[in-house]
Amino acid sequence: MDIKKIINPGQMEVVQVKGNGLLVEFLPEKGGDIYKICIHNNNILWESPWGIGKLGSRADYCHTSKELWLQSYPGGWQILFPNAGEDSFCHGVMHNFHGEACQLPWQYKVGEVSDSSATITFSTRLYKTPYAIERIVMIDEADQSIAIQERITNHGQQDLWVEWGQHIAFGAPLIGSGVTLEVPARTIESAERDPVRSRLKKGTYSWPIKDATRDLSIVPVEKATDFAILKDLSAGWYAINNERLDLRVIVEWDTEIMPNLWLWQEFNGLQDYPFYGACYVMGVEPNSASHEEGLHESMQRGEAIEIKAQQTRSFELKLSWKRLQNSR
Repeated sequence: MDIKKIINPGQMEVVQVKGNGLLVEFLPEKGGDIYKICIHNNNILWESPWGIGKLGSRADYCHTSKELWLQSYPGGWQILFPNAGEDSFCHGVMHNFHGEACQLPWQYKVGEVSDSSATITFSTRLYKTPYAIERIVMIDEADQSIAIQERITNHGQQDLWVEWGQHIAFGAPLIGSGVTLEVPARTIESAERDPVRSRLKKGTYSWPIKDATRDLSIVPVEKATDFAILKDLSAGWYAINNERLDLRVIVEWDTEIMPNLWLWQEFNGLQDYPFYGACYVMGVEPNSASHEEGLHESMQRGEAIEIKAQQTRSFELKLSWKRLQNSR
């Protein structure tokens, strides 16, 4: 595979890994984000309408950490750590929306490379908290997969608690009307983003939902905006099926660290800030938290992850793809 560094129109460094029918792009200057996964020229990840900009270039227009996160959000795939969701005060510091890790520059080192595979290690050290993060990304075009190993070390002398998640956002052409989502969950808790355009009212339901008008496992024709959390998973996996592309995308992960699955569906439904009806995206996001209220709430619920002083915790995830007709 060919690996090179390019500068995109937003003046941010992009690490590009290119194979015969696969292109993967990373943003080491912004969280080590996985920005694109292009399979035969189709990017399965979502790209935000405002694109990439250097961190801090839009800070003057932001009044909250959530605004800053959104306005620097290019789409793609982020690590959420040590906070997921709303601002949260813990361990003597205010943790910003979705955590510090995806808002910092990361270093990277290219490892073993062959005609069909490549390994890149990304790493960073947080400022607000004493964590060092290493993220090893293994791209295997022959296996049609991208595997991730994350290792987080607490270099402090105090035992600490964290939230940890994967913010994976998929977009068109993978996401479109009639596309289906498979998840081995038993429960779904809906937040109801909008009284008119949210298909699922606020509450807790059994999964899968039998009513087709409220079934979040099927991408609708009409505009919609929903956020829900899938719980009580029997196994850590989900699949997105697109018959038109003859494509099945599967994500498998370690549920010991991330037992919940956040489901963000924004199908041109949110009319106000930040998307104004111009966003078509589905985030399907493994997470340690069963809510979006931040780290303090996870500590109150007894579901935050403990990382003891000098301890390293690990997590693994694999994204793969195959022809849909071959998986039946």
